[in-house]
Amino acid sequence: MILGLMFLAALGVGGGLAWWLAARGLRSPLRVLLITPSQGSSAGLDTASCRAIGALVQDHLEAFGQAAVTSVTELPVDLEDLRTQAQTLVVELQPSRQGESLELSYRYAWGDSLAKGAPPPWKRVQASPLKPVEAFGAFLGGFPRRIRVPSASPLVPRQPAGFWDLIQAGAWRLKNEHLDEALALAERSATAEPSCASTWILIGNLRYRRMLNNPAAFRQEQAETENLLQRGLDLAPYHPRGLFLLSLLKTDGGDQGEALDLLMQARRRQPYNPTLLTGIAYAARGAGLLPLARRAMDLRDRLAFAHLQPQAVDITCLYTGEIQRFEASLQEQPGHLRSTSGVLPFYRGYLALVLGDQARAQREFKTAGTLANGYPNIRRLSQIYDLILEGRKDEAWKRLREYDQERIGMREPDGEFTLRLAEAYALIGDRASAMDMAGRAFARGFGCTAWYERSPMLEPLRGLPKWKALLQHLKERQSLMEDRFPVGLLEDN
Repeated sequence: MILGLMFLAALGVGGGLAWWLAARGLRSPLRVLLITPSQGSSAGLDTASCRAIGALVQDHLEAFGQAAVTSVTELPVDLEDLRTQAQTLVVELQPSRQGESLELSYRYAWGDSLAKGAPPPWKRVQASPLKPVEAFGAFLGGFPRRIRVPSASPLVPRQPAGFWDLIQAGAWRLKNEHLDEALALAERSATAEPSCASTWILIGNLRYRRMLNNPAAFRQEQAETENLLQRGLDLAPYHPRGLFLLSLLKTDGGDQGEALDLLMQARRRQPYNPTLLTGIAYAARGAGLLPLARRAMDLRDRLAFAHLQPQAVDITCLYTGEIQRFEASLQEQPGHLRSTSGVLPFYRGYLALVLGDQARAQREFKTAGTLANGYPNIRRLSQIYDLILEGRKDEAWKRLREYDQERIGMREPDGEFTLRLAEAYALIGDRASAMDMAGRAFARGFGCTAWYERSPMLEPLRGLPKWKALLQHLKERQSLMEDRFPVGLLEDN
């Protein structure tokens, strides 16, 4: 009953906002460039904690304000794109911790107030130290375009201890050595305040990362992790971050159709959210729906400031042959998951390999293979590719076989990653294992026929009878998905 009332209240807020926007004739969303800079020790917060607070601010602006948020860690040099847009807001958070209290100060400037070559004409809002839940209430109530939330936000723990546990857990999310501690803190917060949606979504996020670090546990933990995320979404319906994570989990589990259904439904409620469009692009790419993925990316980049902060590693553009756009999505983003996880250097190496630049490929794979907080699967595969390019193919084959054997007997997640293993086998010269692994990638849900056909690493397989049968199965499944998810679905939302 209580959950039902909260659900209706959340819908009421969203519906009221939609009516207000329509009444004022505002067809474009509020686009927010959210800056969460590093803080000195005097602020009582380290960089990672500031970013965790920034993520919670972003969740509020998206879930309750229908804002299209782009998060960065410093004020960009070039703000030209923002100058002529009245519905653009630059916000620099300046949070500090005073004991158990949060001081959520900030400064802001509207896009149409920016002058070329001049610093922004900041307006500063100095907040008072308050209980964190009250600090967020004051922040949202005084925001330049008022954002109405339920009387008690379901995204912030009511007790300060639970809030700071949540922030510390979020700060440790990207550090493998603290992952278990982060889970323990988040679970403690959830036990104390089970009505906080953010806590359940963070627990699901942490469990998801642990699953990616240990793929052997993926299937055993997938349903439980989905339930954790869903519990958060029951408390905060259409929470963009929670929906995005749930869709990634389903896509990595090979069910792109369910992920796309979830995201398309959510987008009807959150039409201006770049994160949901990133999820659509990811699921569509895995299903081989490249036109749908590209359209989602284009819509996303109209909402986000993609030139200031790429929203994702746009592998879709590699598959469509748009090399420059793919390369642009691989720029470093300090402190971001794509940098700390090893994804960026791995795909820079992968792109160099595709283009035939083996020296650069080896440098990038060596970097990805040594990142302390990188995903273990990315580290291991990077090390294998490094050995191949160094000419140590026997050692590379041995390590690849060991990794392969660890995955035997489980329905491993992420068919796209499984195809990377097939490509490694093919580079070594083991066509039989490469063919077997390519078939497993298809069975695990990766259905991008175009890349099976175009990958230069898979060239040795293309004369095999089994390869022709595999392509036939790929085309048949992709055709069914194209009928189910035409590009026009995005235009209808």
